[in-house]
Parts: sequence; structure tokens; C-alpha cells
Amino acid sequence: METAPNPHRLPRHALPSRYDLHLEPQLDAATFTGRMSATFTITEGGHDSIVLNAAELEVASIELDGASADWSLDDDYERLTIRSSSELAAGTHVLSIHYSGTINDKLRGFYRSTYVDSAGNERVIGTTQMQSTDCRRAFPCWDEPDFKAVFALSMTVRDEHLAVSNSSETARHSNDDGTTTIVFADTMPMSTYLVAFVVGPLEATDWVDVDGVPMRIVHVPGKGHLTEFGLEVASFCLRWFQRYYDIPYPADKVDLLALPDFAAGAMENLGCITFRENLLLVDPATATQPERQLVADVVAHELAHMWFGDLVTMKWWNGIWLNEAFATFMEVAACDAFRPEWGRWKTFGLERTAAFETDSLSSTRPVEFEVNSPEDAEGMFDVLTYQKGGALLRMLEQHLGEDRFRAGVSHYLRTHALGNTETSDLWDALEETSGEPVRRLMDSWIWQAGYPLILARLDGNVLRLSQQRFSFEADTDDTCWVVPIAVRTSVGTSRHVLEGDDLSVEVPATGAIVVNAGADGFVRVAYDVELLGRLTRAEIRSLDVLERYTLIDDALASMTAGRLSAAELLDVLLGFEDEDSLPVWQVIAGALRQLSRMIGDSPRRTAFEQSVRNLCAPALQRLGEPQQGEDELDGNLRGLLVRISATLGADDGQLQRCRGLLEQSRAGTRVDPELLAAATTVVATYGDVNEYEAFLRGFTEAGTPQEQLRNLYALAEFDDEDLIVRTCELALSSSVKTQNAPFLLRACIANERHGAAAWRIVAQRWQEANTRFPTNTIVRMVDSVKLLTDDAVVADVQSFFAEHPIPQAELTLRQVLERQRVNATAVRTQRNDLLAALQGE
Repeated sequence: METAPNPHRLPRHALPSRYDLHLEPQLDAATFTGRMSATFTITEGGHDSIVLNAAELEVASIELDGASADWSLDDDYERLTIRSSSELAAGTHVLSIHYSGTINDKLRGFYRSTYVDSAGNERVIGTTQMQSTDCRRAFPCWDEPDFKAVFALSMTVRDEHLAVSNSSETARHSNDDGTTTIVFADTMPMSTYLVAFVVGPLEATDWVDVDGVPMRIVHVPGKGHLTEFGLEVASFCLRWFQRYYDIPYPADKVDLLALPDFAAGAMENLGCITFRENLLLVDPATATQPERQLVADVVAHELAHMWFGDLVTMKWWNGIWLNEAFATFMEVAACDAFRPEWGRWKTFGLERTAAFETDSLSSTRPVEFEVNSPEDAEGMFDVLTYQKGGALLRMLEQHLGEDRFRAGVSHYLRTHALGNTETSDLWDALEETSGEPVRRLMDSWIWQAGYPLILARLDGNVLRLSQQRFSFEADTDDTCWVVPIAVRTSVGTSRHVLEGDDLSVEVPATGAIVVNAGADGFVRVAYDVELLGRLTRAEIRSLDVLERYTLIDDALASMTAGRLSAAELLDVLLGFEDEDSLPVWQVIAGALRQLSRMIGDSPRRTAFEQSVRNLCAPALQRLGEPQQGEDELDGNLRGLLVRISATLGADDGQLQRCRGLLEQSRAGTRVDPELLAAATTVVATYGDVNEYEAFLRGFTEAGTPQEQLRNLYALAEFDDEDLIVRTCELALSSSVKTQNAPFLLRACIANERHGAAAWRIVAQRWQEANTRFPTNTIVRMVDSVKLLTDDAVVADVQSFFAEHPIPQAELTLRQVLERQRVNATAVRTQRNDLLAALQGE
């Protein structure tokens, strides 16, 4: 029996090779008109129609090879069918369409972005976001990634407006009506989801020459002073990627655009990369190290895509994981080269933990899985695609060696330049250059959900390693992976591959044994009693940073799964009072927050708070006050410790310190950015309505995107239900942009004491939120319901989503709801023992 064709996929008998597109936007009216002429090839005779994608467009006329043609539009499947009066002969044909559309406010396709100028007037920008399947909202097209074509764009815009697209401007003509027609150069053959055009009252920096490639930043007026760091990062990364890939940059220029409204973080449109403002514009003098690192990460990520994603593209959306995973891997590698002192591969541990958490659920998915519809494609943009995928590539790189991995990547890109690929094409290229069985190894990770727990035990002088799937819940799954694993002993480090159930490694009779040495494997490790005994306090101090991080992260996961008690986890954490590394303190902070939620308002909380203060005090004392020229990560760590000690440790001394710092800053005195960011959170946590008003003013009057977001998200920290409700109402008003509002609501739901009140508001105004906010933000908005563990609230959340699905994120929602149940079970089974242990302290 033949399988029915997928109604979301287009027929393959018509293949486009070129689009000539002219657009005339009317920004004030939020409308546009367009003319699209497509050159395409009929690959075989016997067809009298062609099918494209189109959505939310009004078609005025269609001509096929110069003759009028009939058409019909299927709104459900977003398909435009065009019929010829006779059979279409094999060969080249030309399709011409006149149409019009709306510049929408949903942050997809061709959409509106707005800002208020220095005179208080609202100004409108027309911009685009085509990924995954929204190019069809800007012009009729074959809107699938393997229908690559050349795009030749022209636009008629108001004289005073700036217009940019994927390629350089080649000509402009002044018209008599106050408009200018701008013509852009042909692009290389590329996918529709990479098409971009932006027009409006914008400014641009001067062009910077990066080894012959012109680069600049486009921004709203008045923010040019925030562009220097972004240009520095982008210039470095463009050079670094050309050396790494050993392939020239594939476009003719780089425009980096900071937009006031953007649903995603950034988008890798060839030569016309779009960003949220806070991910490109920054003042290094006032931004924290994490804020600057975030800009560097995202700029590097998008530039990495110019080769891996744009030059070589997946055939279909099931392969998007490799595009995004590789860009995630490359962003960390590039930033590690840009600022080695940031230790970017070490801080990547925190991102990998997020992938572990989802992949520990029974509702997880394989990294690559079947994608049929646009909703399926949208659901692929998650932590498993980005963070797990990136971690798996890092594991593979370390297994093969950096040089062999890099050679394979370059070979893959050269072989498939301007084409489309499947995941296996990369494995084949790596096999050719390395001689290793890469496909067999990686297939076990890509096509299977979950990850292994490596069981390590001593049998005399032999280390026995076996594997089982790690899960937060009882799981009899017998899945096995091909696991590259490093083992370090007193005589050195050896690399092995665990296949099946058993691997034996001879080891010395004494000394510590570290399994997953370097902590590059996407695994957790469970040591037997004898091996744990060899990991003395002194040995733990000598471990690499990421190895120490992993010890705590594994312990936290074991507690969540019920294999370790919460009291035992707290004992593990309290043994790290001598720790001086930021990544390790980051995982300690996450574990302490989880224990804090478990304790709640119990009278035993005071004992927990004292333990937190005692844990943080030595490190705070060692760090002292900020010093000129100190390590940037020390400043970051100082801010984190102040935040932990004050909010989880109820440290009144740190609270008063934070209030003083915030007062100084508001009075115009420069305050260390890391301490100021910490003070913002701490003061909000203990603040009253007067502080709330001050942060609200800070949000509206902020001088940088980072300062604005710090003040905005501080409004979700207050320990006052009325103020949290007020913040929710603010998020649902026009005062907060729809790109930020869902995340402000998520932060409100995450409020430790008043999250349930925030959830009730979101549930009550569910339809309004779904109507106003970008579709890809809805499931992110409710992600923090997993932290609500009261039995009645859990029942309410679970029953609500039984009746209110999120079709574009069905699987992600299932994971959120499962994690809520897992967390509730952990609280229910672990809380009493933890309180009893605290009573004994």
C-alpha cells in the first residue's frame, strides 16, 4: 500500500532557480504590494499545474509563461495551486504574480517593529523573520529548504528610509513621489527561510573592512554608541570562522541589525543577520560579564551559520538540529578563542545541564525525529536541538581530536557547498577524514532518546564500566549507546569506547579514578563505594573545573530521581566552601534553589539559611571588593555569591550592602556592574511598593537594553502577591513589548512564593496571551510551571493543559508537565527527611 503524500510538502516536478522580487511597503498603513517573477524548471512532462506556498496574501493576478493562469489557495495547508491551460513541457518556465499583504504584528513573515524617537513619536520599521515557514507570508514561493534559488530583490521605499537585504545595494533610482527604488545584488542560491529585507527610519555605522568583507551594524537612531563591542566580536568571529572552515565568507557583505521587536534571539539570514537589541547593542562599561558574553555568543552563533546552514543547508526540517547544534558548538569555540579568560567550554556545562534535565524525562525525544508540518518544525527549536546537539558534537570532537574533527567539517562544507544534506553526510565526511566509525557512534546518539548513566565499580585492579539509561523515574529501558569515555588515574588518561554492557580497564591499586575525565561525554556517572572512597576532599579539589561541576550536577540529578536524599545533597554542597570557580558555584546555586523550594516556609528554613551563609562566606571574603583589572569571572562570581547569600541565605549584611549600592547608582555614582546586577535582584526580592516604582521607572528610562531588562525582570522578584499580580498585568499590557512579555510572565510564575498567583492570571487570560504573543514564545512562557509543586496547583496545571494544548510545541509541553510531576514527587518524598536533617544542625 502506498503512503499518502504529506499535504504540507510540495510536489517535486517544479524546481525554482531564480526569484525576481519587487516590494513596495507602506509602513504607516502596515500594508505592502509585491511583484514576484520566478524562473523554474519542469523536470518531467505530464503536469498542467504547479504548487507553491502562500499565506495571508491577496493575489491580484498570475501569469504563467506570459499567459493568464487560474489559481486556487488552500488556506489550511498554505498552498497556492496554479493551473496552465495546457500541459507544461519539461524545461524552463516563468511565473509572475502580483499580490499584496499586511505587515503584521506577530513578529513573523513581513512584520512591524516600532520604537519611540527622541521627540516622543512612534516610528515604524518593516522587517522579516522567515524561519521556519513564514517566507510564504511575504511572497508566494517554494517554501521548503531544499528548493534553493537565487533571489534578486528591489524595493521602493520613502527617500528618508534605510533599506537593507541579503546582498549589497547595486543601484538606486529617485522617483517623483518622494520614494526611491533600491536594487540589490543577486544572492547565492539559498533557501527561502534565509531571505531578509528591512526598511525604516534606521541608522548604520560606517562600514568596517574585515579582510575584504564590509561589515556594519544597523540600529535605531541614538544607539550608535552601543555598537562598538558587537562590531569587535563580529569582526573577530568572521576572521576566525574563515580560518576554521578554510572557506571564504559566502556573501558579499555583513549587515548586523538590532531590532526593537524580535521573537527569537537572532536569525542567520545570509548577509543580513537580525538580532534583539540586547543581543547586539551593549555598553561594555556598564554591562556585566554574562551580558557581554551573551552578545558574543549570539553574534558568533549567527555568523557560524553563514557556512553551516546557509552555504550548506538541511534538506528538510528534521535536520535543523544539526544546523543549530553545530552553530551552538561553534559559538562556544569562537568565544573561547575571542576571550580565553572566560573559560567558555567550562561555563557551557550549565547549558548542557538544561539538556540533561529534559533528556532525563520519559517524554524526551531523539535529537532527530520526523517533521511533517510547520508546527512540527517549530517544535524542533528546543534545548535538545541546541544544547544536547552542541554537547554531542563537543563529545565527538574530543573523541576524534580537534584537528581531525575540523578537517572533516571543512571537507563536508566543500563537498556540499550551495547544496542540501542529510545528517549522515556529515558523519560520512568525518569518517573519510578521520578513518573512525563516526556514523555508527553518532547514530546511537541521534536516533535514540535519552542518555546513559555509566556505572563504575572496582573489581580488584580492574575498573568495570557498564551503562543504563538515566531517568528521573523508574525505567526498564535497555537502550545502549556507543559511548566514548575517558578514564584518568594516577598514571594518566586513557580513551575508550563502551559498547554494550561492559568495558574493563586496568587501573592502579591506589589513587583516585575519574570516569568521564574532562567531563566532555554526554553521560552521568555513578561510582561504587570503593571508588567514591578514593575521591577524597583533596582529590576533589584537584579535579578539573568541569569535573567538579559534574560531580555536583550528577548528585543533584540523583536527588531528583530519588537515588540520593536531599539531606545528602546538602552535605555534598556544604563540602565546597573552598570552591573558587564560577561554573561550580553556578551549579551549587541551582541545587540550593531547588532545596530552598523544597523547604518552603518551614521553621527549619533558618537553619538552611545559616548553612547557605556559612557556605558563601569564605569565597566572598577571598574575593573582597572589586579591583581594577581583576579576572572578569571573579567579578561575575562575586555578584552570584552576593545574590545567593542575600536571597537564599537571608544575609542582612549583604542586603544592606545591595541597598547602598543601588542608592549610589541611582544618584549617579558608578557601581561595579556585577554588584549592581546582583543588587537589583536582591533589593527587589526584599522590596516594597516604593522600590517597585523605582524599578518600573528604571525600566522606562534605561539607557541600554541590558539595563532595561534588568529592571523589567526585577519586577518579578518581589515577595508580595499584589506586586506580582501587578507585574503580570503589566506584561499583558502594551507597556511591555510582546517579545519580552511572555518571559516576564515566566519569571513571575517562577517566583518562589507567589508563582501560583501568577499562573492563575496566565490561565485566566490564556486566549489573550495566545492572540498577542508570538507563537514560539507560548510554551516558553509557561515553562516555569514545572517549579510549582503544591498538589492542588499541580492538579490545576495538569488539567488546564489537558484542555488547552499548544499545537506548535506539543512535545515540549508534555516535557514541562512531566517535569512538574517529577519535581512534585521529589518534594513529597524528600522534604520531611531534609527538614529532619536541618533540625539536627
